[in-house]
Amino acid sequence: MRNNVAIRLFSAFSLLLYLTGAAQPSASSRQMLLRDEGLSKLNYVDLAHPERNYYISVPAGRDLQLIGQGRVMIGTGKGYEERDIKTGAKVAELTTFDGTIAARRLRNGHTLLVGLNWQEKKGIVLVELDKNQAQQRVINYPDFTYVRLVRETADGNFLLTSNDRVFEGKPDGSIVWQAQLTKQDKAQHAWQAQRLGNGQTLVSGGYSANFQRFDKKGAFVDSISGPPVVNPHFYAGFQILKNGNWVVANWQGHGSDHGASGTQILEYTPAGKLVWSWKQDPKQQSSIQGVLVLDGLDLNHLHVEDAQGRLVPN
Repeated sequence: MRNNVAIRLFSAFSLLLYLTGAAQPSASSRQMLLRDEGLSKLNYVDLAHPERNYYISVPAGRDLQLIGQGRVMIGTGKGYEERDIKTGAKVAELTTFDGTIAARRLRNGHTLLVGLNWQEKKGIVLVELDKNQAQQRVINYPDFTYVRLVRETADGNFLLTSNDRVFEGKPDGSIVWQAQLTKQDKAQHAWQAQRLGNGQTLVSGGYSANFQRFDKKGAFVDSISGPPVVNPHFYAGFQILKNGNWVVANWQGHGSDHGASGTQILEYTPAGKLVWSWKQDPKQQSSIQGVLVLDGLDLNHLHVEDAQGRLVPN
């Protein structure tokens, strides 16, 4: 009888751990690429094999993407770098586009560079380069005064974040959709936008310290954040996992002394429940701006977002 009671209590406790996110066997051995803006480093973190971890200095910049051949691409202030995922070694770079804000590899294999008041044009400017780094086209959205990241939609348009706005632009420079983030006390610097399978758009709200969702008409749907114990500060780069959950970098501030601040990698369900988190090592990280969970992904292929917003091989 006592054994049966103990089994039931253990099962109930295990269920409680699962529901609260405290027990996540699949997450306990995760491999992640992290972009630490505070220390300007690229990190590889293998939770099951920490001896494989590295923390390598890289130029300042934004975004990171799996581009195949075991490489990750990071945007820099002059273009981009490609680095070997296993070692962090630089294997290719572009340094002739001073003023680059972010870089993204497109489905066609070309690279899209993002800038502002750039290339002799006003507003947001996108420059598409082919595999030989030859310029193919320039796309201009002149009515915007701020930009962070770009994402290519399934139908070839572009989602861009512009401070307190997010919009979808066509390659001809026209705007087909936009939304206004909910008002905050200071500039939000919204970071990344991703179209979801239900037609809604998910945005990491920067200093809003939350996710915000908008419907097909651009109307605000809801926001997700917290709990306070993780110190929500600035929601930056995120990834939609195969299970539909969202993993986001909870950036804590500029500089090298934020490693003990907040919990900087968070995983939410679309319903807003925090089911897993990872506390950075203050001896190795300061303020994480970008995250890629590598588990289950084939690093030999370029990865882009599908119609559900999830990373898939191209």
